[in-house]
Amino acid sequence: MGSYKEILEKIAQASKILLLLIVSTIFLFGCSNTIVAELAIVNEVNKNSIVIENLSGKTAEIAISPTNDFIFEENEEYFFRYEVLKSKKAVLISVESIEN
Repeated sequence: MGSYKEILEKIAQASKILLLLIVSTIFLFGCSNTIVAELAIVNEVNKNSIVIENLSGKTAEIAISPTNDFIFEENEEYFFRYEVLKSKKAVLISVESIEN
């Protein structure tokens, strides 16, 4: 059986490893991108982006890929899926027209 000092050193070492695991987990899961899915109205159509307003009045500018062939119409409602990157830039994933 080890001395009291050896036991305390092992506990301190185990605590450091545990703390490192907790910090790593928070960093990995706390810094991920956010996926948003919502109904929104297109307020503005630009060359490489659109500005949308969701039902609660929050607006967002979403970047659109140059290869996107979807045609947006202002003041029309769509169902959007987009990703908010760590840089706070929103990027379009998919969009669906809402049939009235």
